Amino acid sequence: MHKRSVVETFRAVYSRIRGPVIPLLLAVAVVAAPAVLAMPAEAAAGGNIYIVQGLPGRTLDISVDGRQVAAKVPAAKLLGPIAVAAGQRTITAKQGGKVVIERAVTVASGGSLDVVIHQPASPGGAPVITSYNNKLTAVPADKAAVRVAHTAAVGPADIRVNGQVLFANVANGESLDVVVPAATYSVEIVPAGAKSPVVLGPLDLPVKAGYLTRVFAVGAPSQKTMTVAFGTIKLRAAGSPKPKVVNTGAGPDQSATLAGVALLLLLATAVTARKVATRRVSRR
Repeated sequence: MHKRSVVETFRAVYSRIRGPVIPLLLAVAVVAAPAVLAMPAEAAAGGNIYIVQGLPGRTLDISVDGRQVAAKVPAAKLLGPIAVAAGQRTITAKQGGKVVIERAVTVASGGSLDVVIHQPASPGGAPVITSYNNKLTAVPADKAAVRVAHTAAVGPADIRVNGQVLFANVANGESLDVVVPAATYSVEIVPAGAKSPVVLGPLDLPVKAGYLTRVFAVGAPSQKTMTVAFGTIKLRAAGSPKPKVVNTGAGPDQSATLAGVALLLLLATAVTARKVATRRVSRR
């Protein structure tokens, strides 16, 4: 008995399915491909915000876009991360049902934002909101990123680290960012250009390698309410090895769909090549 070759078998199967099935497969591929390829982009549309309650002597109810995220938040408390859609988000702080402050902030796609509710330089002034974009840049394995923000009710100040002025003449609402070796640092705040009075500290600040440590000075020295709020965010390590597996962002069902689309496209290419070859032979 003559045995059919693999090529002959494939040709026989192809001749049976090439009629109405091939256009149907191509239609499925065209419809499915855009939806699958759009999935990772949609997953990256949001960002994270952190909210610092920097008003001493108050407990606040905090809302984002009208949705309450925390109730009776005390001073120096940091909330988050809170996942939000990218774009303008409205932050509202209330006490006893009365609005204390309401402001809009802008969150970038994939971004991280600190939002601080605090006093202005004058202790008797109306509360303000200041936002800071978190720089999530990778750092060397033995280093750490630090941000110190002046959000206290006091004029321009010097921030002393281990006895030396590291940040000079920092005004209310301003902040500075540095990358330093991981260690525990002694930090104090004094009026700009002076060594006393010390309005905050000295306090020990542990800075952990591979993290962004954010420090917010809040309160008023004249009211003896000076304190700090702080938080950390894990950063990528600079010079890390290449991943052995690349995550496309697709789950098991999506991965199966991607594989199916790829197979359909390969089959369609083979069919097109076959038709072209047949036409060329028939014209000779």
